[in-house]
Amino acid sequence: MAKRLPKLPPLLQSKIYKTGQTRSANDDVIFQNRANRNGTVLIPFDSIDLFDVSVLTSQKFESGFIVVISPEDYYSNPDVQIIMKTKKLKLGVNAILHYENRAQWNEFNPYKNKLSVAEKRTTPIDGHFVARILPTAKDEEKIILGFNTSSCKGAGIRVAEYASLHTIKSCHLQLEYLFWLCHDSKEVALNAGMTESEIENRMTAITASCNNQKLSNNDRLYKTRIIDNAKNTICPLCLKKLSAEAFLINFFESSEKSDSEKDISQINLFYINQLKTGEFNHSPYNLAWGHQNCNMICKETGVIETIKWMKEVVVNTIIFNKDSSN
Repeated sequence: MAKRLPKLPPLLQSKIYKTGQTRSANDDVIFQNRANRNGTVLIPFDSIDLFDVSVLTSQKFESGFIVVISPEDYYSNPDVQIIMKTKKLKLGVNAILHYENRAQWNEFNPYKNKLSVAEKRTTPIDGHFVARILPTAKDEEKIILGFNTSSCKGAGIRVAEYASLHTIKSCHLQLEYLFWLCHDSKEVALNAGMTESEIENRMTAITASCNNQKLSNNDRLYKTRIIDNAKNTICPLCLKKLSAEAFLINFFESSEKSDSEKDISQINLFYINQLKTGEFNHSPYNLAWGHQNCNMICKETGVIETIKWMKEVVVNTIIFNKDSSN
């Protein structure tokens, strides 16, 4: 039996664990809220060409998939039926219609077409449509149908956020490894209640596991802006060293800090290359830790695309200043 590792400080454990979950989603959208990344994925029909039929018919998605089609496409586009046949898709089995506005509801009313509400994520899904229609006038009511019960809320996750359970575990492992590479990690862990022997045991075990699974390639981590040449964890955007203390600050503590303490910014998960439909970018060596403020700049674009944009801004500014001084 494998020896149990000493426990991490709760805030750090929670921060690492949550990287295996998807972003937040409310009841007015079709997506699940904070679901595991290996859950049922929702594939927009207009992105179906990004997925080969062999992917759709394999076990690539551990919890299956549902293709989401607009009513206009399904009823008005003659190519849809051909594509669905080619991709082995069938309404009510692994595909559903998604009603998002009142015009769709009125023109292609599902009940008039004898369609039933979908409530099941596993194939066959035993239903044909979901509706997430918000009122646009005072006398209108919401139409929220399908995957809206407490036991089955949300049809699935965004396909770009998907990762297998094995990948999730590998990411957890590498992200903890990056915590221990912070320049002050031992000191911070000690102050958080771990003993020196617990710290050494945990660090040794995590490093060994990363070595065995090829997750500790420091040259690769350096080239992707995740660590610096001193092998300390850095923010991939501003390239400043990260303090391990930031991992143990919750939102409320962060907001109450004095101006002199705010150099220790709250830490967020970063994507070096952004999540994209058709790619699986929630993976080792593409995830990093970074400052919350820096992550707000990157938003959905990822570090690499943000840096390209920043370079363009700097170049344009230099040209502008040069021209204005003439």
